[in-house]
Amino acid sequence: MRRPYPPRRRIRRRRHHSGGWGRILRFLGVALLLCGLLLPFLPCGSSPPEEVAPAPSLFLPEDLSPLRRAMVENAAALTGKVGYFWGGKSVCLGWDSRWGVPALVTADGSDTTGTLVPFGLDCSGLVTWAAVNAAGDAGALSAIGNGVRDQYSRCTPVVWAEAQPGDLAFFPDLSHVGIVVGTTEAGTLEIIHCSRTLGGVVRSPDGAGTGFALIGRPAFYELYGET
Repeated sequence: MRRPYPPRRRIRRRRHHSGGWGRILRFLGVALLLCGLLLPFLPCGSSPPEEVAPAPSLFLPEDLSPLRRAMVENAAALTGKVGYFWGGKSVCLGWDSRWGVPALVTADGSDTTGTLVPFGLDCSGLVTWAAVNAAGDAGALSAIGNGVRDQYSRCTPVVWAEAQPGDLAFFPDLSHVGIVVGTTEAGTLEIIHCSRTLGGVVRSPDGAGTGFALIGRPAFYELYGET
């Protein structure tokens, strides 16, 4: 007589509950989104300002006023170091620790609006930061202006041939602004600007060829005791 086979034991498989990890990942996603949203509006750190290394190969006139020199040198020091960010502004003295950190683009009018992009400056933001650091005063924002059209309104028009280092250069439709470095050996006007298409802060040796057409002399210099 055959022995009956013993009943098979049912193997209970442990179910992996992914709900916990899902909640954690969702929480982290929301946290990152909130950090990116708030980053552009956070104030500069209270620690001593981190200096920005000076830019090489700047041949400015020896008799150039100290404020104009500082304006150009500060802007040029960010060349290749700070990327373009639609609506990016800064009044930090020295290096802004937020630069390069992913932030949410909140300003309207760009295909990057609503996306996370490394924080940086836009064209008028570069002008603002350079002026603030040239004056050593965050209040210089009210003198140089905020935004391309506001900055143009605070300038006296100057003919192209009379542009000086530290003057501002504008596109004819006031969609872009940069800072005049000076005349090159080829006779062109070099402009420092923060360009989206060129990837951030750059020096363009041929400002007219880049699209700049208008020159403005900021009242900023007169307001701070120079011309």
